[in-house]
Amino acid sequence: MLNLEIIKKSDPRLLQNMAVHYSQPKGFVGRSICYAILYDELYYGAIVGGSSTKNLPGRDEFFEISKNNKNEKLKYIINNIFYHIEKIDNKYPRRNFTVLVLNEFIKQVTIDWKNKYGDNVIGYESLVEIPRTGEIYLKAGWTKIETPTKGYTCKRIGGKGTDSWGGKRIWNYKDLRPKWVFVKHNNL
Repeated sequence: MLNLEIIKKSDPRLLQNMAVHYSQPKGFVGRSICYAILYDELYYGAIVGGSSTKNLPGRDEFFEISKNNKNEKLKYIINNIFYHIEKIDNKYPRRNFTVLVLNEFIKQVTIDWKNKYGDNVIGYESLVEIPRTGEIYLKAGWTKIETPTKGYTCKRIGGKGTDSWGGKRIWNYKDLRPKWVFVKHNNL
């Protein structure tokens, strides 16, 4: 039986997954809920929902976000900021397991987001670094935005930022990592 168990950002299993994941994130900024992916009590990986990205090509049009309502609407969109899953004994416990996990994540994070942050979720977004295709998102009914990101990366450090979001942003324009954008309306 599949179970998504809420864990802390400091959970050693999550940190190990982050270390071997292709994107090797150093942490998660903003609001977030982290889950251990368990099936019959065996640990298969982790999945994390977090604050939406401020600017994404095609996302605002998909969710009918305008300059006037952007800051308000973005808090109702959850970004699947991390998803790492591994086979045990070279197999998953059932067919289409990765899609099952993604669909269960949407159900669970919608409930937990409302309970933790008080926001009614209107949709979801995720970024998949090229050359990966994001096939599981397509199988789970997400929409792929046909214009990828430019690949700039940003990290926030302490200090006063230039926008209403906390922290000062440090941008990397040299080592570009373009990503596909996937979006999905909340139909729950």
